[in-house]
Amino acid sequence: MKATSNQLLINPHHLAFLLSVMVAIMPFSTDIYLSSVPEMASSLHAPIDQIERSLASFMFGVALGQLFGGAISDIKGRKVIAMIGLSVYLLSAIAIVFIDSADELLFWRWIQAIGGGMATVTVGATVRDFFHGNEAAKMFATIGIITLAAPLAAPMLGTALAALGGWRVIFIFLLLYALIVLLCVWRFMPQVKMDIQPLDSQVFHKIKQNFSMVFHEREALGFMFFQTAAFAAMFVFLTESSFLYMNIYGLSPHEYSWAFGANVITMMLFNRITAYRLRTTPARHILLSGVLLQLGCNLLLTIVVWSMNRPPFFLLLGLIMFSIGSQGLIGSNTQACFMSYFRKIGGSANAVLGTMQFLIAATVGWLTTLLHNGSTHVMPTMMLISTSCGAILLWALSRTAWQKKHR
Repeated sequence: MKATSNQLLINPHHLAFLLSVMVAIMPFSTDIYLSSVPEMASSLHAPIDQIERSLASFMFGVALGQLFGGAISDIKGRKVIAMIGLSVYLLSAIAIVFIDSADELLFWRWIQAIGGGMATVTVGATVRDFFHGNEAAKMFATIGIITLAAPLAAPMLGTALAALGGWRVIFIFLLLYALIVLLCVWRFMPQVKMDIQPLDSQVFHKIKQNFSMVFHEREALGFMFFQTAAFAAMFVFLTESSFLYMNIYGLSPHEYSWAFGANVITMMLFNRITAYRLRTTPARHILLSGVLLQLGCNLLLTIVVWSMNRPPFFLLLGLIMFSIGSQGLIGSNTQACFMSYFRKIGGSANAVLGTMQFLIAATVGWLTTLLHNGSTHVMPTMMLISTSCGAILLWALSRTAWQKKHR
C-alpha cells in the first residue's frame, strides 16, 4: 500500500483540490445553517436549544463515521469508502429537506455526519498513501489553504440561500454539493493497490489490532493529543463567540460575520507561512512555533479578560485572531507528524485522530455551555485549559521527536 507522488495518475495540485472539496463538507455542514437556527425552530415548532443540539449530534456522528470509515478503508480501499460515505451524506441531506420535526433533524443530521465522517477520514489516509515527511505536510497545508475558504464563505452563503427560499434550500445546496463531490471522487480519485478482503470476523480482529497499534505508539500520541486540544480550543470559541461578540460587545450579525472571518483570514495567512517554511524546515519545528503562539495568546487573553472584565474589543479580537489563526501552524504539521508513524495503517491512524478530535472538542464544547454564566471569563479560560493540557501531553509523550535528525 506504499506509493510516491510520481506514481499519481493526476497532478498533485489537482489531488489537493479534490481532497479539499471533500474536507470542505465539514465546515459547510456546521457553519452554513447557523444563522437559520431561529427560523428552523419556528418552522419545526421546537425550542431553539433543540435545534442547536443538532450541531453536537453532527459532531458525534462525524466521530463515529471517521472511526469506522478510516479502519475499513485500510481493508476495502480509500475510494470506495469515500463514495459510500458521500452517498450516505447525500441521501441524508435529501431526507432533511422533507423533515417535519426537530427529532427527525437530530436523527438525520447524525446519519449525515456518519457519511461525512466516512468520506473525509479518507483524505488524510490518501495523503499518507502518496506523500511522506515534509512532502505530506506541504500537501496538508495546501489542502488547508483551499479548505479555509469554506468557513469564510459558509455563514454568508447560508444567509443568502435562506433568503432565497427558507432554510430547506440550504440542505438542497448541501446535497447538490455532495453529489458533485461524489462524481469527482468517482472520476478522479486515485487508488493504491490493496488486498481487498471480505468483512468477516478476522477482518474486524485486524481492525482492532490496527487501533491497538496506534495507541501503543507513544511518541505519536503526543501529536494527536495536541491537535485535539488545539481543535477543542477553537471549538470553545465557536461555541461562545456569538454570545461574546453580539451580546457582550453588541455586534450586529453582519459585523459578527466580519469578526468571525478575520480569524479565518489569519489562519490562511499562517497556513501560507507553513507551506513556505516547509521548503527548508521540518514540520515539527513549525509546529512548535504554533504551540507557543496559541499558548501565549490564550494566556494573555485570559489575563486581560480576568483583569479588565470587558477589555477593548480590538484587543480582544486581536488576541483571538492570533489564537485561532495559529491553527494554520498547527493543523497540517501535527497531522503530518502523527501520520508519519503509520505507513501501513494510515486509515486506522487517521480514524483515531479524527475521532479523538471531534469527541474531545464536542465534550469540551458541551462543558463550556454548562459553565456559561453570562460573563466574558468562561471562553478564554476554557481555551487556555485546552491548549495547556495539549502542550503538557505533547511534551510528555513526544519531546524525543525534536531530538531526531529526520522523521
